[in-house]
Amino acid sequence: MLFAIDLQNDYFDPKGKFYIPSAEGIKKRLVDRLQRAVDTGEIIAYTKNIYPEDEYRERSAEVIQWAEDIYPAFKALLRQAEKFEKIHYGIAPEEALKFRTKFEHRKADYESIEFIGVETNVCVLSNVIIVQNIFPDSGLKISPERTAASDPELHRQAINTLAGLKVEVLTHES
Repeated sequence: MLFAIDLQNDYFDPKGKFYIPSAEGIKKRLVDRLQRAVDTGEIIAYTKNIYPEDEYRERSAEVIQWAEDIYPAFKALLRQAEKFEKIHYGIAPEEALKFRTKFEHRKADYESIEFIGVETNVCVLSNVIIVQNIFPDSGLKISPERTAASDPELHRQAINTLAGLKVEVLTHES
């Protein structure tokens, strides 16, 4: 299973409020990994960050709609994927239950869950921990080459923290 975190305009487009410059270096790797998942029929899930009401004081509804939309390079690849909305860092308890319900009977269809996306030290880390609590026996994986953060040091620390939580850190693009 592949779980993509926040592949949205606001993080991947230079016009985004929360644009992550280091995400430029992972775009192609994300597209390649998503394409491989689509080609092989791998299960794909993804989060979509939905902005809270206070964000509407700073930006128009039109701008927020654009910000929340999936970045064009990933949009078609996520068309058949299962979406899980979140308002803050990790999926909410209701979405976590939806995730468990959706995938617990399909454990035979996947042996591990790989996480990709942004921001490594915030949303990726949060969602990995949530999923780890839902499926503690699933082999969780993360690639430092398919995740990004605004701060390279926090990216490294998050990867190290995940390794300490028994998440397999992929050392090569596989």
